[in-house]
Amino acid sequence: MTGCESWRFWGGTFHSVGNKFLRIEGEKIGLDPNFSIIDSEDSDKLIKETVDEKFPRFFSDKENPRPKLLREIISYARNTCASYSAAMCDRFDWIETPSNQIFEIAEFYSAKKREKNLCDFDDLLELWHKLLLENADVLEKYRARFKNILVDEYQDTNLLQSKIIDLLADRGQLSAVGDDAQCIYSWRGAEIENIRNFRQRYPAALIYKIERNYRSTPQILNFANALLKNMPVHEDYRKELSSARGNSMKPVVIRAMDAISQGRQVADFIREIEDGGKYGYDDIAVLYRSHFQAMDLQLQLQYKNIPFVMTSGVKFFEQSHIKDVVAQIKFIANPRDSVSFARFANFLPKVGGKTAMKIYSSALEISKKRNISPIAALADKKVAAKVPSAAREIFEKMAQDLLVLEEMLASLETESGERLKGGGDSHAQTKSVQSDFLSAMLDETPAQPCPENIRIVRDCQIKDIVKAACTGWYKDAMKTAYEDWRDRADDFDALVEYAARYKNFDEFLANATLEISEAEGRPAENSSRVRLMTVHQAKGLEFPVVFVIGAADGLFPTKRSIEDGSTDEEERLFYVAATRAKDCLIIAYPRVSTSGGDYEMREQSRFLNGVDPSLFEVL
Repeated sequence: MTGCESWRFWGGTFHSVGNKFLRIEGEKIGLDPNFSIIDSEDSDKLIKETVDEKFPRFFSDKENPRPKLLREIISYARNTCASYSAAMCDRFDWIETPSNQIFEIAEFYSAKKREKNLCDFDDLLELWHKLLLENADVLEKYRARFKNILVDEYQDTNLLQSKIIDLLADRGQLSAVGDDAQCIYSWRGAEIENIRNFRQRYPAALIYKIERNYRSTPQILNFANALLKNMPVHEDYRKELSSARGNSMKPVVIRAMDAISQGRQVADFIREIEDGGKYGYDDIAVLYRSHFQAMDLQLQLQYKNIPFVMTSGVKFFEQSHIKDVVAQIKFIANPRDSVSFARFANFLPKVGGKTAMKIYSSALEISKKRNISPIAALADKKVAAKVPSAAREIFEKMAQDLLVLEEMLASLETESGERLKGGGDSHAQTKSVQSDFLSAMLDETPAQPCPENIRIVRDCQIKDIVKAACTGWYKDAMKTAYEDWRDRADDFDALVEYAARYKNFDEFLANATLEISEAEGRPAENSSRVRLMTVHQAKGLEFPVVFVIGAADGLFPTKRSIEDGSTDEEERLFYVAATRAKDCLIIAYPRVSTSGGDYEMREQSRFLNGVDPSLFEVL
């Protein structure tokens, strides 16, 4: 197309181009060009090896981050060119480990990589930058070599990537394509000021606004333009989109009673669209801010036999942290369930399947000798002796929490004093039981009466047991294991809400287990399926029909962003969601949802408040 030989072009991701630079010129900074690239999993293993060697007791302290989280802290600091202190304050403020110790670990980890002639993904950028910065001859060679440099999705570049480009492109040969209204990756280091300050760094730059849109209908773009007008967009980039297409339907807003109703209405809408014949299931996408918001829709789609695929990750009940919590509840209900015990016990440091079974067997033996439950026996010192020292403190907390859960379960009794059993065999009937609180507040169909053999909860409810399982030792352990522990905690809120629908403990437990089993069954890859994904996953994609669910304040934007006073990126994310739609845009939100198991009234997203009501229809 250009008339030039293909070998004269260098193209690819930042990491792939960095790899090419280092293979050719790496010796100038002491790097063997035959280095191996390690992926994230191997990086975690090497970090663990490094820490065990230099700080043998580090992982014994449950407050210290696990290898995966250590890697994420180190990576964020490197990509944002920030000190470890600043990086931890910005993104990892719950970590109590001193930043200078994280710095030491990072230095030892770097030395270990050099010793083994390894590069992780961040090295491909950091060493590339070092190469250009410290070798004027190399820099000059490639400045002359590349007559034109094109960077796509420039709004998503981080500071390290921007520094590399600024070094190479000093002769006006840079073309950057980007949209500051779509900068949505600050959580992984993207720096919006890279594009906002572009003209300050390149004063002679010409700015071309691409305002003609060939994807969406005029009605969808009118809605999108209203969102743009309310954004703090840099004046250099303020724009108004116009459509090259003909008129169609206005965007639709669905105001549902709660998350269950939202899921049911969206599923029914999807079925109607598919029945209409114009669109198939694979023309439809459902977007959401956070993974947990899709739970009720997943259940409704399964119930109505509508095929779907999760492209934002595994289905709600398949997620490891959800399965771990359900396993705890299954274990307190049936202490002979060693499989469930082994599942959540594996989350303890240095506890694998064999060690978990040794712990369980010891507890079972003591329970028989002392005539106590296996759960109570977990607190025995002889059982604790089977636990690796690195896990002992958190194991003791786990044993205490399980004992509390056992006591809570014991309080779930029928009026005759028996533990709740039976309760009918209708899955759908249980799921249709709505809170009297919701019915009274929203004047909707009253809750179904409980069958006579379902007891009225006295001391606690099923949701209280689930909430306790979600907020005990496991949640504490998550904070040092996962960067996204807050998102996983949001999933726990959704699980508590799910549990609140049940009056019968055994039926809740059976159905939660069945949901896990049903979630693991997937339709054939080539079948037509609705796609469910987070808005972040949908970036760069387009679909004829787009649903955006959970569009309520506290959900989208998130409660955390509202409390922090930092909803700008949430607003850009909402804009990205709306502009994925080609023909139809349907936005839904629940007027009531739960937070920590408690019901809360919800208002529509503040981003909708800024849109002229004449630009959308309300159902």
